[in-house]
Amino acid sequence: MAGSKKDQARMAAAAFTADDEDYWEESAVTASKKNMFDDEEEGFTVLGVSEGKAARLSSALRSTVGADALFADEDNDDITWETSSNISNSSSHGSITSSEYRSARYTPPANRSGSLSTTSSRSTAPTVTLGGSQDNSLSVQFNKPKITRSEPMSLEDAIVDVPAKQVTATEVSKLETEIQFLRRQVQLGERARWTSLPVKETVKRIILGQPYSLEAYKSLQDKLALMDAAIKMHDGDAITITVLFLKRTVKKSIFHQELIKRPVAVNHLIHFLWCHYDLDELEELYKMLRRMEDVFVLKYKQSLAPSQAAGRAQSIAAVVRSFQHDSSLAPDSTLLLEQCTLLQRQLQIQEEDKKIAAGGKHPVFRDHPPKAQLPLTPLTTTLYYCSFYHYNESDSSLSSPLSIKRDFQVSDKQYTWSALNALAKLHRWKEIEALLTSKNWFGGTKMKACIGFEKVVEILSKQKAPIDILSKYLAYIEDPNERLALAAKHKCHRIVVDTLIQLKDRAALEDYRLKTPDYSLERQYLITALNNSQVKWKN
Repeated sequence: MAGSKKDQARMAAAAFTADDEDYWEESAVTASKKNMFDDEEEGFTVLGVSEGKAARLSSALRSTVGADALFADEDNDDITWETSSNISNSSSHGSITSSEYRSARYTPPANRSGSLSTTSSRSTAPTVTLGGSQDNSLSVQFNKPKITRSEPMSLEDAIVDVPAKQVTATEVSKLETEIQFLRRQVQLGERARWTSLPVKETVKRIILGQPYSLEAYKSLQDKLALMDAAIKMHDGDAITITVLFLKRTVKKSIFHQELIKRPVAVNHLIHFLWCHYDLDELEELYKMLRRMEDVFVLKYKQSLAPSQAAGRAQSIAAVVRSFQHDSSLAPDSTLLLEQCTLLQRQLQIQEEDKKIAAGGKHPVFRDHPPKAQLPLTPLTTTLYYCSFYHYNESDSSLSSPLSIKRDFQVSDKQYTWSALNALAKLHRWKEIEALLTSKNWFGGTKMKACIGFEKVVEILSKQKAPIDILSKYLAYIEDPNERLALAAKHKCHRIVVDTLIQLKDRAALEDYRLKTPDYSLERQYLITALNNSQVKWKN
């Protein structure tokens, strides 16, 4: 009986050829790890399944679900295996069951389906079948964990549940192309860093914003050639870069010697130093170039930094003292000295005016208190301020507009303009008349406006001067056409009628009669002019 059983098992195992046996026995899987069921002897077969066949099944399971996942829950999972064909003929002749050949580590389940299956307590999964013939096949059924809402979700389950993002072949190809391009750029930059390219090519790269390196240019001739090439290309950034490279890599004396020969490079370096507020180095460069006027202007701009008038006056005075022995800068020093004097006078006037305003007795300060600080204002503003608050003071006073005119050499037009605006705002018409009245050599007087009576009328009209005041100064405009236009604009009807009579334009006078008020003196004056037979009208 025992012999017949062995013969049947050997007949079932003959389904696999000798070549298949040798191939699977010599595979990497069986070489590193033999059959996972180590309780069978070498060369022994179970129900027609040889050791090589078991190794093939083990490799398939491990590659499909992973070796760790396969035996992670071996206490809860049941593994059964038996052939798909029944090799027992009858109970009397004997039968080979899986209970005789199963491993001691595993307990077969009660329900057998005639296939090797891995059953999980949570879910089932598809079956993978491996077989060499129709009658002899092995199947494995592995489980995929199924997540339910009642169970706590683990990290592995959360990762499994997240759907993977689908990446197309086009996107992969695009990313690979970009990576290759970036690698080429990095390699190109590394090679170019220590490669001495032609100076023209390097300047081109600077202009185009491509990777470049100046470290390869070691000799003075190469550095000068690089700067000259940038100057020929007329690109400001390239010129500045090459000049700074030369300045950083050569001695100061050599740099100054070569820089003087290239005015374009000098101008770009000056602009760079000024924009980056490197004023000390800029001053040194100016002195090296013997451009003392530029040094003077630079120091003056630095003196304007203090925001307080007292500090600014001191800074300007220091600049004047520094250049007082330079005869070429004498006119400029005089202007700075006047500015310093003006600042000091503004401070003194403001201190005195604060005391006057605090007393409350001055009518102008009481009715029109100052709304801004006087220091740091221009000369014309200071003159307007003094004309507004101190017009009638003697010229010996610091706040008198006449003393301001004398000390700072203010022109007649500037003085008249400032004083006229201040007096018109205060409606001081008598002072305005006195301002515009001049004396001649014979002691006579006449009206004279150095800014023109047209400007006088405009200023007075802005301050809402009465019609009779405007008419008084309109009459002094010499050009009849301009006088007519301004008189009509400001509705000075009597001046319009006199001008039309001067022009002997009866038609225009008839038309203008409709613009005068009814029963007014101007209408009566106009009608009287039309009825005057002594006037020789031209139309």
